[in-house]
Amino acid sequence: MKRQTSLLIIAILFAALISCSYENTATVTIDTGIRQQAHLSIWDKILAWVTFSKPLQADQPPQYVYFVSLSINVSAPDMNTISQSFQYSDILNNNGKIKIEVIAGSQRKFEIIAYDYYNDSLMRKYGGITTVDLSPGQQVTLNIEMGELINIYSDITYDNSLITIYSVQLANNNIIAFKLYRQPTGGDSVYFATLTNFSVEGPDQYNNYTFTIPIMLESGFSYYISAVNPYGEGGTGSFTY
Repeated sequence: MKRQTSLLIIAILFAALISCSYENTATVTIDTGIRQQAHLSIWDKILAWVTFSKPLQADQPPQYVYFVSLSINVSAPDMNTISQSFQYSDILNNNGKIKIEVIAGSQRKFEIIAYDYYNDSLMRKYGGITTVDLSPGQQVTLNIEMGELINIYSDITYDNSLITIYSVQLANNNIIAFKLYRQPTGGDSVYFATLTNFSVEGPDQYNNYTFTIPIMLESGFSYYISAVNPYGEGGTGSFTY
């Protein structure tokens, strides 16, 4: 009798735990649309190209953008950041869908980043950001508008309290800010500042643009800077001061 009572109590506690977890979280499904892209027939692709129409599918990287892996970060002021990574093949095998449990609440920021290899290192290639409010027990499917991220490959100089970036890559990409990181000798790089005060000149005869960012920096550090557009943060360029 005591054993049956104990088992009943355990069962009740387990059910309560599951119920509590369910009531405090929301299930979010992100449909990458990759399966539709993979399953389009040759005729569908030709028709879409001729008519300049987009096949009916979730937002996804265009066919000319190749990537090898995808990461998802979910953040909010009142929760720890959730991070998950997926290989391209894993997404295909899961019918193009990614499912994640998120603590319910307001201003849940979802950031998707697609990576490709550049000089044997993974580089941010494609991304998307959206922010939603989630209710307990809610089941949501997100369509996140995605686009190409900006990677800084050019040389960067710092002189007279000005960071100068001269680059083709940054032209006409709707840059809304730069993020700056610094790294002491022998240490790890850490976030330093978000820079929204910058000027742009160009294009010149070679279609290059020059970005100038005023800031006072302390010497003795390696600095890393990235460009942010509406789709997220791209890869960093570096300079030493």
